[in-house]
Amino acid sequence: MPPKWSLTAEYIQSCNCDYGCPCNFNALPSRGNCEALLGYHITKGVVGGTKLDGVTFAQGLYWPRAIHQGNGVARLYVDPRASAAQRKAVEELVAGKIGGGVFEIFPKTWSKTYSTKAAKIGWRFGGYDSKFTVEGVGEVASSHIRNPVSGDTFEGKIVLPGGIAWKKADVSSVDWWLRDPEAAWNMRHEKTSGFVCTVSFTEKGPA
Repeated sequence: MPPKWSLTAEYIQSCNCDYGCPCNFNALPSRGNCEALLGYHITKGVVGGTKLDGVTFAQGLYWPRAIHQGNGVARLYVDPRASAAQRKAVEELVAGKIGGGVFEIFPKTWSKTYSTKAAKIGWRFGGYDSKFTVEGVGEVASSHIRNPVSGDTFEGKIVLPGGIAWKKADVSSVDWWLRDPEAAWNMRHEKTSGFVCTVSFTEKGPA
């Protein structure tokens, strides 16, 4: 059994799929592969006895086909304001060593992970209109989806009772990019699927 832990975080996610992302509904990705840059700002949490309040981290992710088909590549970016102990706790979390839904499941789909990189992360959380930047690496700018005819803003949510990353999230439109030469990543997407929420996790997954 994994050790008990818990955290609550603001969460911003991008991917390269169409709005809502078919992967959430057991369908194949919109463009055949999966690319993502996602970020967490922990507002309160303890993992492995280490307090993580205020820690911000991001993950760059790539799969050549659907996530469940494997051969993914991942890299963790941690804001340097985290202490050595906090960074180690986050590394153990995202490596799948202590359970927790997506944190446990995703690593099983990766064939390669790059070493953790320290990078300053700017964070602005405001529901649909949220944003984070990973200095020198990437950016996710989330906004309301707009009606293509009238230009009016649209607000929608997805509820996933069995979700592994979250149970309920706002669905947004994101413009985002990720460049990391070591991982051979040079991604840029506009008006693709985004998700924004506040999520609580334990070793059993999202609450």
